[in-house]
Amino acid sequence: MTEIFDLHQEDFDVTVECGVTRRTLNSHLRDTGLWFPIDPGADASLCGMCATSASGTNAVRYGTMRENVLNLEVVLADGRIINTAGKNRHMKKTSAGYNLTNLFVGSEGTLGIITKATLKLYGQPEKTISAVCHFPSVQAAVDTTVMTLQCGIPIARIEFMDEVMIDACNKYSKLSLNVAPTLFLEFHGAAESLNSQVETVCEIAKSNEGSDFKWATDADERNKLWRARHDMLYACLALRPGSKPYSTDVCVPISHLPEIIVDTKKDIEESGTTGKHIL
Repeated sequence: MTEIFDLHQEDFDVTVECGVTRRTLNSHLRDTGLWFPIDPGADASLCGMCATSASGTNAVRYGTMRENVLNLEVVLADGRIINTAGKNRHMKKTSAGYNLTNLFVGSEGTLGIITKATLKLYGQPEKTISAVCHFPSVQAAVDTTVMTLQCGIPIARIEFMDEVMIDACNKYSKLSLNVAPTLFLEFHGAAESLNSQVETVCEIAKSNEGSDFKWATDADERNKLWRARHDMLYACLALRPGSKPYSTDVCVPISHLPEIIVDTKKDIEESGTTGKHIL
């Protein structure tokens, strides 16, 4: 079940069967000027991403799967097939009855098996800029993030890595990043507006003692800036060869990030394990 159909370019949506993956869809859309931005890291099936309410590093701008699913075809336990928003319907706004689509997104197969999904699409950004900046403390990095969002800058990705993680990635990936709390950022948009957005964020970072602000537009250079983020799991495993990794997520207001990182570091030290933070 790997068919892609009902592509409505003018309506910015498409319907896929359960075997279609994220990369397959974006490859199919390459010449249309559209793309599907939700990226959980792995090349997951899109219906599986619906079932788990996947998100990823682009969630800052584009949201999670929950905000990007318009309709689902679901097989219930008794064999009935339903369409959560009505058959062949793909409206982005409706106030008719219960929101069954949201009920099934994130249900992880407990309510039914998702066999088709109608998804919201976006215009491919004209230009992409990636950046990295180091900070003296977690609080400084958090303050920069909050101030950037408060300025209304439509930033696509903001990722944080602590100094332990940066050190591990330097050793594993042979990088030369400053061993300090670090923000990785990405901007999507029109060429004429992105440079001013990057300059604004650079000034915000400097006001919070950020240093060594680097940015790139070339795809290869952008990939180099993000390499630490992509190699983090293998870098962690390399710290203790033969060990088993255990990862978990936290969900707190951004204002409490410094507190939870400090508390978690204390717990890790007391337990005698090796740990690091990626947010």
